[in-house]
Amino acid sequence: MMQSDQAGGSNPSTAPELPASDAGPGPAAAAANMADKAKNQIAQVGSQAGLAVQGFAAHPLLPVVCRAWIFLFSLLSWTITASLTSLGSATNFQLAVGVIIWLFAIFWLVVEVSLLKDISLPIMTGSVIMNRVEIYSDAIMAFLAFGSACSVAGVSSALCDVMNFPPGSECKKLVSSNVFMWFTWFVQVIPLLVFTAPAIAKAGDSEDGTVLRSALRTRAA
Repeated sequence: MMQSDQAGGSNPSTAPELPASDAGPGPAAAAANMADKAKNQIAQVGSQAGLAVQGFAAHPLLPVVCRAWIFLFSLLSWTITASLTSLGSATNFQLAVGVIIWLFAIFWLVVEVSLLKDISLPIMTGSVIMNRVEIYSDAIMAFLAFGSACSVAGVSSALCDVMNFPPGSECKKLVSSNVFMWFTWFVQVIPLLVFTAPAIAKAGDSEDGTVLRSALRTRAA
């Protein structure tokens, strides 16, 4: 009698495993990735622009150019104002302001050119006193230029546009002198912005309640 070989056990049939499907990031994750990439690109562009601005601002000729523009515009303003046949109180004020700004522009232009050419001066450039003189003089000149430009602008508008007096050539001179005074004021404000921008940025990072309190270092009541 032959015995049949019995299998030790039947191997159950195993179903083939299906590969897991890569669902990929969801819409929210994709949007977050795009936002991060955009922020990085904006940060890179901002840093490059900042470096370009810093490089331009650090150019050794820029202070000389700024003072030269103030010198030129104030010179044109007061010389055209002086050529008017009839001067009122507003035009006399603009004439005086133009001459004062022009004289200060000559002084600071000489200082900037001397520093550029490494020429020694009898004054202590870079000292605390000279720094304060520069800041205060620029501030006073900017306020004077703005006041005189506003006063002559009102007079020229009333006389030339409304009353048609003085004659046409005088009106053109009056308006031209006023335009150059506005240019003088605009360029004169640039040093003030350069002086105050670091202080404003430092005060903006403070947590003293307001930027004004931080800049003034207001004590607690």
